[in-house]
This record gives sequence, C-alpha cells and structure tokens, in this order.
Amino acid sequence: MMKNKRNETIETQLQSALDKGANVWVIGDIHGFYQSFISLLEQLNLGTDDRVVLLGDLIDRGPNSYGVVHTARTNEQILSVKGNHEAMMAENFSLEQLKNPNIDMLVWINNGGNTTIRSYLNAFNNASTSSDRQLMEEQIQSDIKWIETLPLHIVLKKWRLIHAGYSPNLPLDEQTEEEYLWVRKEFHQAPEPVDPERTVVFGHTPTVSLPGHTEQSWGKVWQNEVCLSDTRPASIGLDTCLYHGKHGMPAVLTAFNLQDKRVVQQNRVEP
Repeated sequence: MMKNKRNETIETQLQSALDKGANVWVIGDIHGFYQSFISLLEQLNLGTDDRVVLLGDLIDRGPNSYGVVHTARTNEQILSVKGNHEAMMAENFSLEQLKNPNIDMLVWINNGGNTTIRSYLNAFNNASTSSDRQLMEEQIQSDIKWIETLPLHIVLKKWRLIHAGYSPNLPLDEQTEEEYLWVRKEFHQAPEPVDPERTVVFGHTPTVSLPGHTEQSWGKVWQNEVCLSDTRPASIGLDTCLYHGKHGMPAVLTAFNLQDKRVVQQNRVEP
C-alpha cells in the first residue's frame, strides 16, 4: 500500500505563500455542493498570492460533484488532498462498470456516488449519443488520473493538512493510505499530539461528533483540547457537515485561514 505520499512542489508553494504573508485558506468537505463552494470562495476575496487547500471529499452527496472537481482542477490557486470519497470514485467509476456494478461500486453508489454519476451525466447531456458517452468516459478517466496525483497529506512548518488524520499508534513515517483517508476515533481521542510541532487540520468526521461537541455544536469548528508546546491545538476539525438533512440544524461549509486563524463560513445554498 502507498505510504507517506506528499507533493514537495505543493508544500513549497504553500509555505512560501505563508512566509510572504499571503492567506492560505483550508476548506472542509464540500461533498458536491458546488454553489455553496463558489459562494464561500467569493467570500474569501482571494488575492493573487493567496491559496486554497481542499481537505478531500470534494464529491458525492451534493448535486454537482463534476463542477467542484472541474473548479479544483482548473483554478491554479486551489490545491487539494485526496479524500476517501475520491478514492472510492477512482476505484469504481467507469461507464463499463455502471453496466454491471460489482459490490465495491455499489458501496460507493450507496455512499453518495449516485449523485456524482448523475452530475457527470448532466454535464454530458445524459450521455445520450455515442459521442457524448465517449467524451464523458474520457472526462471520467482524466479526473481519475488527477485524483491519483493528489497528495495524501501536506506538511508545512506549523501545519499538517489531511483528510481524516493519523493513527497515534503508528510512527508518522509508517502511516498508510488507510489511516490518511479513514481514521477516526483513535486519532480524535489521542491523549498526546501526533506531531508535537504541527497542528493537524482535517475533515472527514463531522465536527458535531468530535470529543466535547454536542448537538449545540452543529456547524462549529472543532479545536482539540490537547495542545502543542506553543499552546496551539493539536488538531482542528473542519468538516462542519454541509451535506446532512437533519431538520433545523445548520449545514455549513468552513474555511480556516492558516495565516491569521480566521474562520469564514457559508451556509448551504442548494436546497
């Protein structure tokens, strides 16, 4: 299994931006809610040197995963790490597979992949002609190749940016893709920082379910009570749960600024 996948060029670019005083915004799980994502980006009022890092799970559940992926791929100011939903898409999405889906594809479909498939069909006129189907398949394969190039985590001087987190039971250089994309409670409940020098900023788990949060915490950023020696939190959770359908609770997309710790939020635009 792939280990410790990073991208030195991305890390250098982001650290340089921070060193120059530019903003580096980190955004939690978007899950296909394209209009909400664009509205949040507009709020950030990005300058030329500013950068945005997406914490994975760009896709599934919301109505326009295709639009989110397209924006992430084509906007040079936006970078991303890989999430578990991207991993499921990369392993399962093809028109041929749709004709006779196996168990793994059905698992993805039932976890929101159905909305991603629909967004690609919508983008290619429901693939009603052979040329539309060919173009759609080419786009799917191109997007999968892009997903496979995404780093599993980004390591900066004071920060680690990752989708799910790290196992406290493994050395940092022995973690696998399983931990990076899927870990939950053992990371959230670690009694000591997994990295004594860096705050881990992560998504994957809705913040309402993280230690110390209750239903009154819906839509709020989570900060670990365990701290680094410089008093910063050992980890910060940004999946403020944009996709849920719980009546009366806020559905929120969150951006966190690594430069000055500002938080900017966008309520879900889509119904």
